[in-house]
Amino acid sequence: MSTPFDRAAACPSCGAPITFRFAGAMAQVCKHCKFVVARTDRDLRAVGRVADLVDIPTPLQLGVTGRWGNEPFVVDGRVQLDRASAPGAPWQEIFIAFPASGRWTWVAFAQGRWYATTEAPLPLNGLPQWSSLQPGGRVHLEGHGMFTVVEVGSRRVISAEGEMPYVAAPGVVTGFVDIAGPRGEFGTLDYGDGRMIPPKLYLGRQIDPAVMKLDTGAPVDQPTAQVSAVACPNCGGNLPLAAPGTTERIVCRYCGTASDLTKGALVALGQVPRPPMEPYVPLGAEGQLRGTRVLCIGFVIRGCTVEGERYRWREYLLYGGPSVGYLWLMEEDGAWQLVTPLSPGEVQPMGSTASYQGRTYALKQSVHAEVEYVIGEFYWKVEIGEAVQATEYEGEGGKVSIEQAPTEVSVSFCSPLPGKELAAAFHLPPPPSPSFGGGTSASAGTVVVIVVVLIVVLLILIALSDCGGGGGGVIFIPSGGGSPSFGGGK
Repeated sequence: MSTPFDRAAACPSCGAPITFRFAGAMAQVCKHCKFVVARTDRDLRAVGRVADLVDIPTPLQLGVTGRWGNEPFVVDGRVQLDRASAPGAPWQEIFIAFPASGRWTWVAFAQGRWYATTEAPLPLNGLPQWSSLQPGGRVHLEGHGMFTVVEVGSRRVISAEGEMPYVAAPGVVTGFVDIAGPRGEFGTLDYGDGRMIPPKLYLGRQIDPAVMKLDTGAPVDQPTAQVSAVACPNCGGNLPLAAPGTTERIVCRYCGTASDLTKGALVALGQVPRPPMEPYVPLGAEGQLRGTRVLCIGFVIRGCTVEGERYRWREYLLYGGPSVGYLWLMEEDGAWQLVTPLSPGEVQPMGSTASYQGRTYALKQSVHAEVEYVIGEFYWKVEIGEAVQATEYEGEGGKVSIEQAPTEVSVSFCSPLPGKELAAAFHLPPPPSPSFGGGTSASAGTVVVIVVVLIVVLLILIALSDCGGGGGGVIFIPSGGGSPSFGGGK
């Protein structure tokens, strides 16, 4: 069925007929030759051939129709992109058109969250220089407000299908900056290709996928994680795969081989050292944690050095399916915390304090945290030695954690989790009591307790000595530092 916005012509690459059905579409992938065809005021131009689509599961397939609230929509296209600096972990963005109004939006799913963005007017003075922006920094966009910089990177188009408003030529590297606002706003500063596509600003917010009702009746969001399996390319071990759409790296629990997930298969990278202890929550364990069904899919030991002393803690990655996304458990010296990711725009650090949901949290510590051991499935290319600057603020109900990496920032909230509740959630025996075992250092909290006991003993001895007429002495009291404890992994 045609519309008033149709424009038909021959593909400039292969000669096959091409029809632009949506007024907002400025590019289309030819079904016959897979060239991206750009629409200009005068003609059509072939700008590059795309690769085959990567199998990234989505209910929003090309041609699917439905209603967004009360307005009908159609899935008119999608584009798949990859980071230029770290290829091998593509993601996709879905182009949704609203034929009745002529408007459109991009929809993307990342780390358990759905986002919708639409092109917005550029600030009068244009976008800030790409090189001037740093993850965790603040940027004011005139006419739109203040935002937190989440990620600064470069990307390239690897594949696409259907129609889309603008798209860079396949393989051409373009700069981008993801931003977040204090009330769930999300956006991308797209710096274009420097030739055909000028800089663009896309703004929107995180959305509830329930707003989209498909005409087929199929759910947009699956309520639970569906576990499949892949074989380790080194030892052949059966490795559960909980999130094939977002998993980037798997470290075999049996032989320690690290692999990247590429087109549904594992590509071995090499072996990493096995952790010196078995995870308390076994990989693959399923639990019901505070009303949410979760799977334990990853285990990390991280550490930091403070005044020459090495401190370590353990982190467990949980996956709750597309509707929940990823959570973390963090354990240090027997104390457990549930770590929930936040949008970086929700937290406003201000020197020695941070503001979150109208509450003020005081700076507790900031350390250089490094990955020491890792096994399991992860949503980023985790590596031994990977480091972030982890800063923790303490206040009502728990702690706000900000982790600064070279290209992005992640924020989370850490709330106390009783060991008995955790054990019940996964049907496990009570977690072990704090100890010096497991190949990790004692926490600074334990060190402080020992120091206090030694001081008390020394004071008693001095008092007894004074009673016996001995001379007084000088006691050197070592200082105890705070106990580094950060959750949230990436």
